[in-house]
Amino acid sequence: MKLQNLLRPTNRGARLLVGLLLAALFCVQCTTTTQAVKESDLVRFIDGKSLGRNSPEVFAKVENLAKTDHIALLEYCLDNYDSRFSDYTCTFVKQEKIGKELGRQQWIAVKFMERPYSVAMKWFQNAPMADRILYVEGKYGNQMLVRPKDLLLRSLLGGSVLRQPDSPEARESTLRPVSMFGFKRSMQSLLEVYRKARQAGDLEEAFGGFAKVAGREAIVLVRYLPAKGDYPAYRTLVYVDLEYLVPVGVESRDWDDELISRYIYENVKFNVSLTSDDFLPKANDLVEPH
Repeated sequence: MKLQNLLRPTNRGARLLVGLLLAALFCVQCTTTTQAVKESDLVRFIDGKSLGRNSPEVFAKVENLAKTDHIALLEYCLDNYDSRFSDYTCTFVKQEKIGKELGRQQWIAVKFMERPYSVAMKWFQNAPMADRILYVEGKYGNQMLVRPKDLLLRSLLGGSVLRQPDSPEARESTLRPVSMFGFKRSMQSLLEVYRKARQAGDLEEAFGGFAKVAGREAIVLVRYLPAKGDYPAYRTLVYVDLEYLVPVGVESRDWDDELISRYIYENVKFNVSLTSDDFLPKANDLVEPH
């Protein structure tokens, strides 16, 4: 049964209002602007590199693979992530082109835990129609719990509503659902495209030098793909943090060199001992669904 039917206000005008608000709610990433941002103020290319906290041997391996084999480097980073990290908090900065419109840069406070896969998001700048999302794999039938930003709609819905992260409505308003968030699944997604393109003979990879991403030093991978099949982008830049060995930034552009998406992880703090209690509705300003 549709949620609109469950609400059933007695006034026809009120019903229409609720329907319109509901339709808008699930455009979770739909805040847009017609002005495309060409560069991010969080990314700055630099000359040279710093050894940071990793050994010279690790840096030599990372630099060599960045110049010769991106797949091997991402596999190495994925193994490193699995062996070192279990949870983290961060500020997630995202910007996506939905349809023909490039949305405004959104700033989101995130809590993340690998087992069980758990994500809590709280928008604090340029929030779309929803300003809170909670997703715990295996809970609520693998649906995300969403809080409308609009106070009237929030009241009508009882505070929060459940929604499939990969529903048609969500797919129309975000390129990557909450169920694909995080360093691990991002690397897995990148590797899937890399391997497919290499097998087809379509992969062109380049070394992009070094950059600072939100103040952290990173090595840059550049991937080029042809305009055929279902490849997601022409040019993708992957910024691999030189200390953590995770992609703290990923930027994709289309074959007209227009920005498709930019994802940046800022203020990352790993292994902060998050527990399941941190991913309860009450801990994230959400209402337990009935």
